[in-house]
Order: sequence, then structure tokens, then C-alpha cells
Amino acid sequence: MRNARNLNLLVSMFVSLSLGWASAAMAQNWPNKPVRIVVGFGAGGTADVLARLLIPDLTKAFGEQFIVENRPGSGGAVGSAVVVRAEPDGYTLLIGGAGPHLVGPAVNKNIEYQTMRDFTHVAMIAGDSAMLAASPSLGVNSLAELIKMARDKDVTCGTPGVGSQGHLIMELINQTLKIRLVPVAYKGAAEAMSDLIGNHVSLALQPAISVGAHVQARKAVGLGVTSPARNPVFSSVPTFAELGYPQVRGTAWFWLTGPANMPAPVVERLNREVRKIINLPNIEKQFAKLALQKLDLDVPALNKFLAEEVALWGGLAEKVGLRVQ
Repeated sequence: MRNARNLNLLVSMFVSLSLGWASAAMAQNWPNKPVRIVVGFGAGGTADVLARLLIPDLTKAFGEQFIVENRPGSGGAVGSAVVVRAEPDGYTLLIGGAGPHLVGPAVNKNIEYQTMRDFTHVAMIAGDSAMLAASPSLGVNSLAELIKMARDKDVTCGTPGVGSQGHLIMELINQTLKIRLVPVAYKGAAEAMSDLIGNHVSLALQPAISVGAHVQARKAVGLGVTSPARNPVFSSVPTFAELGYPQVRGTAWFWLTGPANMPAPVVERLNREVRKIINLPNIEKQFAKLALQKLDLDVPALNKFLAEEVALWGGLAEKVGLRVQ
């Protein structure tokens, strides 16, 4: 009996070592053909722009072509499902995002994948915070003035859509500030800002890059941003934390991910290269133009960070009872 157990242990150790050697050998030869980066949104969006910013330097670093494949649909879930079903060989990657991976699975039961189970998270790229702005006709010039008004009556707020991260941030604002903002869903930030300027909606909670230009032009009043620090592009607008509400936060993060069970050596190589790229001066300059914040994390730190984000938004969605089909 003891000999059999020892034999089984030896076989198990041999298999583990063999798999490790095979994985290391594959990583040394990877890539030897083009690598596709799936984007679950159309061309021109932030996820698409970030993928195309990475591609030239990834191609140069690895000596094989990296290509973008746009697979839009269902708020990014279509592209994510494509990657979940792909072989975990490092040749199919994805630009992960807050919508399809932090919020979507929490509010939509039709999304079958789970973010921390069904993906291999590779490297963080950047994030886009949200800004709360008021129409000048509302007559408020600060968050304190809005709180005083919105505790006595409903105030409409243009959000990125039902079940979006922006919608959840608005619900977080309601709970934390004890006010009554009523969501008005928009398909795009441009439409929401047009209605804000046209006095069809009182507030807008949209990506900072979309709102900030109107604040700078004095067509809207910036009340607060959801990032931990002020956005350097729109530095006149304070953070919610500065205003006494650190619980109100939310950044639409974007990161490189892939199917579950990708070889660890491939993941580590990609992580190192992406971190080099996001720290290049020309890339930092592009991030600044887009009002994006970079986040430089190794693989363990990335997984810890994403697990915390999944718990945050999933817990909030459950607390407010938000479900979409």
C-alpha cells in the first residue's frame, strides 16, 4: 500500500514537472505567429484606443504582429465570451473593462462567465474616472449646494445606461450623500452632455474626458470626480474624497486579460512589457490627452485589485437590487 502511494506521488511529481517544462518551453517560443487582441466595443472607444496604443510597442517587443479584432455587442460581453472560449495559448487576448467584467456579471444573469474564474488577468493599462456636473440652470455651484437641494426634491441625472458602472456610482452617491438623484439613461456621453447643456437634464455623471471640456468652457459646473486624486487635466474639480465622501469612488479600468489557464511565463512576459509601455513618455502624453490614469501593477497585485473591484461593484448591485436582462 505504501509503495503504491509512493509510486502515485512520484507519478504526480513527474506530471507536474513535465507540465512545467512544457509551459516554460512554450513561453520561450511564444509568440511565433500573430497575436490578436479582442476589443468588445466598436472602433474609436477608449478600449479600442488603448489597444491600438499598445500594439506598435508590443509588436516591436515580441517580434510578431499584434492585431486588434473588434467584437462589439452586449456592453462588451460578446467579445469577452469569444475570449473565454479561446485556447489559453497566449494568442488570443482581450481588453478587459469595468462594464463587462466588474459590473456586467453582477447585474446581468445572462452573462455566464465570472471575472476571477474564467480569465487570466495579465496587466493593467489605464482608467477613466467619472465626473458629476450640473447644468448652470440648476443654480448650484458646489456639491454642498446640490446636497441641500437634492435632499428636498428629485434631481435628474444623465448616466451611461441602466446597469452601467455610472448608474451604480450614481446609486452610491444617493446612498452616501442621502440625496435623490433620478437616473436618466443615455447610450453615449455626447447625447447626455447635449441634454445637460440644453437644460433637459439637471446633472450628468459621465466620463471625465466627456464632461471636463464642457466644464472648462463654462457650459457645465463640475461638482466632483470619482478618482482618488484630482484629474490633472481638469484640476479645478475636486474629488468626492476631498469633499468628505471617500466612499464615492469609481474608475472605469481597462486591462489586458486572456482565457483562463494561460501559461504563467507568457503572462509574466506580457505583464513586464505592458508596464514598460504605459511608462513610456509618448504613451503617458496620450493618456494625459485622454484624461486617463495609468496603474502600474504586477500580476499578483492586479489580481488582488480586480478581486476587490468585483466585490465592490457586485456588493453594491446586490444592495440596491439592480438587475438587468
